[in-house]
Amino acid sequence: MTDPARPSPWTRRALLAGGAAAAGGAALAAAWRLRPRPPNLVVLLTDDQGFNDLGCYYRPPPGQGPGPIDTPRLDRMAAEGVRLTQFYDGAALCTPSRAALLTGCYPPRVGFGAKDRGVGVLTPESRGGLAAEEVTLAEVLRSAGYATGCFGKWHLGHRPPFRPTQQGFDTYFGIPWSNNQVPLVLIRGEEVVRRADPREPLTELFTREALSFVSAHRHHPFFVYLAYSAPHEPLAVLPQFRGRSPRGKYGDEIVEIDHFVGLLLDALADHGLDEDTLVVFASDNGPWLDIPGDHGSAWPFRGGKGDPWEGGWRSPCLWRWPGTLAAGQVNDEVVTALDLLPTFARLAGAPLPAAPIDGHDVWPVLTAGAPSPTEAFAYYARGRLEALRVGRYKRVFADPVRTPPTPPGLFDLEADPGETTDLSAAQPDELARIDTVADGFRARLGDAIRGVTGSEQRPIGYFSG
Repeated sequence: MTDPARPSPWTRRALLAGGAAAAGGAALAAAWRLRPRPPNLVVLLTDDQGFNDLGCYYRPPPGQGPGPIDTPRLDRMAAEGVRLTQFYDGAALCTPSRAALLTGCYPPRVGFGAKDRGVGVLTPESRGGLAAEEVTLAEVLRSAGYATGCFGKWHLGHRPPFRPTQQGFDTYFGIPWSNNQVPLVLIRGEEVVRRADPREPLTELFTREALSFVSAHRHHPFFVYLAYSAPHEPLAVLPQFRGRSPRGKYGDEIVEIDHFVGLLLDALADHGLDEDTLVVFASDNGPWLDIPGDHGSAWPFRGGKGDPWEGGWRSPCLWRWPGTLAAGQVNDEVVTALDLLPTFARLAGAPLPAAPIDGHDVWPVLTAGAPSPTEAFAYYARGRLEALRVGRYKRVFADPVRTPPTPPGLFDLEADPGETTDLSAAQPDELARIDTVADGFRARLGDAIRGVTGSEQRPIGYFSG
């Protein structure tokens, strides 16, 4: 941690800038610059990237598994900050995962529960979206004086009430849904700029827009949410990155992402903002495994995107803030995407939403060696409580809706992260303990498997126009 008795790097620069401005007659501007500045906050989110798909996470799978992908800039980000080994997304699918990250809530709490009205992953035909009444991370930070920009894939509703500019973002440029859904359109603000080909590389385009936003707002606190549509299929890579990875076009996309993340980190340094900016990198969920062709690796975990297994929920996650977060840390505590909102609110000095949320402030976990405040983590998919982790144990519930149906089981994630050995018969007390906690989740947030509606579920937004 930075010594609070010392002026921050930003404050030291402000003293110099303020003195110069005052000498020129701008005393009021100088006084404003002397105020402590909260950190700039940047979230970099990839789409369907596997846990094993960064060099700093890579572990060779047994046999003829995929090899490593060269990611020097993200590996350097890990070396300069904190690498989390137990980071959980809020869902194993795109739309509910993004809803969880931006609201700090489990998806059923904010309406992304049972698949009524087609809610699950939103499509161009969907009329639902994140309700206007929900408070997003962007709204929390804008209330604290931040400039807020969203770039890339939104996927939380494209109808008028649900667009990023109606959900706390001052600036938006990106696509409203996944890049495999047509018609695919690029939007600036609320206006369609042009149609895009689903196989058009977009990583550079989104990054350039984010870089322009950073440059324009470098003198004031800003929040950047840069949500890449890659490496979601269909895979699309700029010519200069083709053939750069032994992992095929999927690996090439990760190499491309690594390059453009590096450009963003370089821009922060060039603007003198390195020590004033917290950058968080993660994926929205695990890799798809059921589509032929190149795809990611969730090793050492079982399953992938859409599964109740760890491979669908565990994401690589890096936190970097030079001068504040000690470099080279590896943190094994449970941290979730739901924790970003309350943690960022703390750093920005902003109040939390009045309505209940599920995330926790994890700043003490990252900086002071505190244990995770997440005592239990629920794996919700379309309103179904598919699994629950309490401590080191995970209970997978029978789900007859899936094809094939998911069998029940109890797994020790510390000893068996690949979920290979069912301990239900050997650990009946753990099974009963987790079942009791699960009943509490069902009462609050529901469970479509058992036909239970939770008392704390809030409705999804619906546009009838």
